[in-house]
Amino acid sequence: MPEGDSIRRDAVTLAPLVGQSIERVTTQGLERDLAGRTILAVTPYGKHLTISLDDGTELRVHRGIRGGFRVIPRAEGERTLGRMSPGRASLALVLTGASCLWRDARTVEISPRRGAQRGMAVAALGPDVLGDVFDGRELAARARAHPTRRICDVLLDQRIAAGIGNIYKNETLFLCGVDPRTPVVSLTDDQLVALYTEARRLMQIGARGDFQVYGRSHQPCRRCSSLLQVASLGDPPRWTWMCPLCQPAGVSK
Repeated sequence: MPEGDSIRRDAVTLAPLVGQSIERVTTQGLERDLAGRTILAVTPYGKHLTISLDDGTELRVHRGIRGGFRVIPRAEGERTLGRMSPGRASLALVLTGASCLWRDARTVEISPRRGAQRGMAVAALGPDVLGDVFDGRELAARARAHPTRRICDVLLDQRIAAGIGNIYKNETLFLCGVDPRTPVVSLTDDQLVALYTEARRLMQIGARGDFQVYGRSHQPCRRCSSLLQVASLGDPPRWTWMCPLCQPAGVSK
């Protein structure tokens, strides 16, 4: 699933659409009454992307695990949309200068200015780890409110802090020397601050595929050469990789 850094790159890709006029909008093949509206802003927040229009309408997209999008020339977009099954064309924006197509997105929500659900999904999220304002102490306090939960689950809880996904969960826990199964109550405030600070640092750098532990089942640890372990943890379960030596169970560093 795309994580917070990927959604910010999406927003950069979509930034040139700001100021363009909409000629056609469809969601899963159904035309929406938004022709003539102008895009005012494209805003990332955690794993969500919102597109604000000049009449107050807000479009919110959550790509999910399989979702993706492309910005392509306007004419090509019309042809592609014509060939695509309605179920896969989650959202299509045909603009004056380009087309933007989302496929297999988990969520597409269109809310008018005074819509009852407008902004509620984003409002329910914790602070964006990649936001302009970052307060590690605040995030640690929010995590501290869940003392019996394992830290691997808390890092993924978007209601506590938005943007961290499974890749950065795994990499952050390894680099901070914390066993994923450790309950929050067993961690100090400084450790919690360090975890969120490290997650932010990694997300600012961006995933480059050369991971320390993520996806490296039973391969040697790059630090100590111990064989990495993998377990299915959480609800819903997520694959979690760890080094038994660098992330010792029951030990606080």
